[in-house]
This record gives sequence, C-alpha cells and structure tokens, in this order.
Amino acid sequence: MDSRARGPALLIPAHDAAQSLPPLLAEIARALPGLPVLVVDDGSGDGTAAAARAGGAELFAHLARQGKGVALRRGWEILFRRGHGAVLSLDADGQHDPAEGPRFLERWAASGAELVVGDRGLRRAAMPWDRRLSNRLSTRLLAWRAGRPLADSQCGYRLLARGLWERLELRGRHFELESEMLLQAAALGARLEQVPVSQRPADAASHTRRLPDTLRFLACLARGGGR
Repeated sequence: MDSRARGPALLIPAHDAAQSLPPLLAEIARALPGLPVLVVDDGSGDGTAAAARAGGAELFAHLARQGKGVALRRGWEILFRRGHGAVLSLDADGQHDPAEGPRFLERWAASGAELVVGDRGLRRAAMPWDRRLSNRLSTRLLAWRAGRPLADSQCGYRLLARGLWERLELRGRHFELESEMLLQAAALGARLEQVPVSQRPADAASHTRRLPDTLRFLACLARGGGR
C-alpha cells in the first residue's frame, strides 16, 4: 500500500485533561477540519474520557496510568495499522496551537519528511527559565548524540510518517520516548524537518517529574535510543 494512500490523523495523549480538552478539540475542528482525532486517555481520574467523546474525538482509554510514551505508542499503533500515512501528535494541555498544525502537514507533503518536529524557539519560548534552560541543554546533548542539528528536541508537537514508524523500535514509557524517537530516526538516516511553532501557557500543571524524567533521558542518551 502506498504510504500516503490514506490521509493523516491526529493523536492526543491525555492525562487529567478534562478542562483543557474541550477548547482544544474545538480549535482542532476549526483548524484541521475532517482530520480524524484519537485521544488516548492514560488512566485519568477526572472526566477526560467524557470530554474527548463530547468533543467528537475517538477514545482509547487505559484503565491505569502507564505513561505518555505508552499512550503515544498505543495511538500510533491504532492509527498506522488503519493505513494512515502520517500522524500529527500534540499535547492535551493546550500549549500547542492547532492553527499551526497545517504547517506540519504541508512540510510532510512538500518534502517527503519522515519526521517533522516543532521548534518553539527556546530562547524566547513562553516557559519558566529553568525549563527553557533544561530544554536547551537536553537539545544540545541530543543533537550531539544524534550527529545532526536539532533546534528543539523536547517539543511534543510533531508529525511521524508511517514508513518511519514501521522501522522504529520504540520502547520508552514516559517523556523519554520523544528523545528515543529522534535518536533512532537519526541512526536510520531518516529525513527530519523542523517547523516554527509558538508556545502557549498550558491550561494544567505539567505532568513531568523532574528527577525520574531526567534519569530516563540520560539513560536513553547513553544507549542511543535503545536500538
């Protein structure tokens, strides 16, 4: 089957996002009309599942929390096995602007890129200075390990093409999965593109856990993505 025989889809990994999902799904419907949307509810304790359904999204729910990486892997598996040529993923907390989604789709269509990653412009991104510094440092380390330039390695706003997904061996269960993906893509010689995006204030507190997530990132860096 041609890798673009079926159009792209959109994936949202979500945990306790009942407040942020309704406005986000409404924005998606306006900015990306007709694009299938799958929400993977990662064991939320609020009304995330109901909010997803009410907003017109398809829902897959984990009964217990398993981690963002697991939610992403489950969503990709569902959508790519249906034949979608690419999956655009963005976070559920409202920090990513759906109006910028067409940039990813246009870059994928025009360049044949296998992975398109958002670039928030880390020097000016609307995030606390310590997170900005941490993201810049992790991006430099990841770029060094991958052997190619990267502007923003930690942005969750990205598009993955099915052809690359079929070659990846992703195992990350938490936030380190996004770094693992970049390292494996670089090792495979995949075509990587980056597009500028904005950074909006999140509608909910971050679900990152600084020490455990840092240790997972360093472990991922040490093994080069786990391949």
